[in-house]
Order: sequence, then structure tokens, then C-alpha cells
Amino acid sequence: MCEISVIVPVYNADRFLRQCLDSVTAQTGPDYEVICINDGSTDTSEAILREYAEKYPCLRYYTQPNKGLGAARNAGCRQAKGKYLIFVDSDDFLAPGYFETAVRLLESTGAEVALFNPIIYDMRTAAAYPYRSMLDYYRYSRKGAFRIEEEPLLLSYNGCWDKVYRRDLLEKNHIVFPSPRIYEDVTYGIFSLVSAQRICVAKEGFYYYRKNTGVSITDRELNNKKFREDFLQNLREVRGFLTERGCGEAVWSGVMLYALREGLFHLCYTRPYRAFREFFGALRSIFTEEEWRMAHVWKQKKIDWFAERLIANDVRRCKSKIVDYLNYEEE
Repeated sequence: MCEISVIVPVYNADRFLRQCLDSVTAQTGPDYEVICINDGSTDTSEAILREYAEKYPCLRYYTQPNKGLGAARNAGCRQAKGKYLIFVDSDDFLAPGYFETAVRLLESTGAEVALFNPIIYDMRTAAAYPYRSMLDYYRYSRKGAFRIEEEPLLLSYNGCWDKVYRRDLLEKNHIVFPSPRIYEDVTYGIFSLVSAQRICVAKEGFYYYRKNTGVSITDRELNNKKFREDFLQNLREVRGFLTERGCGEAVWSGVMLYALREGLFHLCYTRPYRAFREFFGALRSIFTEEEWRMAHVWKQKKIDWFAERLIANDVRRCKSKIVDYLNYEEE
């Protein structure tokens, strides 16, 4: 069994795919396999995958009809043999030393999930900068291994490409990506962190996440209500999971921070007013008043304000002030 299985879902990615695969196959240290899932690409992605599979014995690819990102990742996981899983999107790339650092950290701490701070790579400017606070990650990294209850803010750090997982944790807890769904990595990330007995955090960043590659967030949100619908469905499933597991207030507080922060974001881009009102009502109905109030522990003014608007069903005031609060900078 190899140490690491790298899952790369591919859909019409020929613009960036070579850089992605070059950065993966250049990694040194532990034995690894690269599993690429060609998810019905109609460009030259499959030809590139064939070329790399012939050149690198560690890389193999499978082609399936287009089923979406979650289904492609699940297909890759079913083929995986490694002790650890790493997910790399085909338009992103890695810095040297990632695999070696990840295995060393996980083995030394006995953790089942390791979190890394991704690096934003701005396509417009070629600037690179940490996705989240370096100081926070440095503080987390000094803790060694811990339970998510000790640092529930990490539950709002959603993404599967910022983590390295022990494969047996995912299989034992039957954690898979929901499909078809947008934001398919939200439930995956929360379920894995809550299920893990030990997690750890690295102070280094190795994963380069591309920004400004296509359609703006505003256009995406305005033109496709599925983004909002899938966000709500994720929250329903997360609430059911937390209730079934009997999670304590610390875990709930981290999830509610995520729900309020992202709900505020979605509402800011929801038009017309009828759609705004419908989404507001659907979001409000998912959690109880007591659950919405659990985010108060974070003492963030805009989060507390939004929670109160939901609890009071004050949709009109929320609509009139939401842009101001979305742009509000905490002191």
C-alpha cells in the first residue's frame, strides 16, 4: 500500500492541467499514486492525461460521463489504495514538499486529518498570498493533535483541498461527497472534522488555489439559484449529522458561524426581493432560535446582527441593511 493517494478530478481543464500534474508528479518523499478522473471532458484534457499516464507509472486515469465534481472525487476515492488522501483540483497546483510535510506531520501527531493554509494565486496579477490568517495557523500548529471541540472555528474552514485525510477515517464513517451538488465539500469537511479523534494543523502552505479564472461570483449567484439551494441542503444535512452525533455547544458554534457568514453572503447577491424573501425564510427554518444564538460566542457584530434578524423574521430590515453589514469590518 502506498502512503498517499492523490485524487484529481478533471473537466475541460486543458488550460491548467499540465501545470497541475507537473506539480503533483514532482513531489518527493513518500510513495504516492495519482488518480485522475476525466469527468466527460470535451477539450484535450483526456489526451493530456493519456500522455502523463504513459510518462509516469504512478499516474492512472479513468474516464466517465460528466457527473460533476463530487461524483468524480468519489470515483477517485473508490480506486484509492493509499493510507492518506489528498484532493487536488485540476486548475490548481502544489509547491514542493507538500506530501513529505503532510505525512511527517500526520505520523508524528497520530492525527486523522491535517489542515493546511492554501495560497491564493491571482490570475490577473500573478500575486500569491495566504488564504487565511498565518498567525491563526501558526497558533493552531503549536497545539499538536486536538479535537475539533477545542478549535471549532476550523469548522468554518470548508474545502477538501486544504486538508489531508486518513482514508480509513472516511471509510469507517461512510463519508462521501454528495452528488450532484455545488459546495459538495462542505459536508465532507465538517463530517470528517467532527468524526476525527485527532486533527492537526500545519503552519506552512503548499496548495495554490487559482482566483479570477472566469465568471464573477456576482454573475454566478444572480444567474443560478442552485448555488443557494445546495447551500441550504448542506445545512440541513449538517444539522441532522450534529443532532445524531449529540455534538456539544462548541461544535454547534463553529457550524453556526459558517451558516450565518455564508448565508449573509448569499443573501447579498440574491435578487429580486421575492427570491431574497424566499431564501431568507428557508434559511431561517433550518435551525432553532437556540441554535442560531450559538454563534454569539464569537462576538462578531455582523454575525450577531444577522442572527437576530433571522430569529425575529425581520426580512425587510435585513434587506435594507445587508450590504452595509456584509462590508462591515470587525474591530
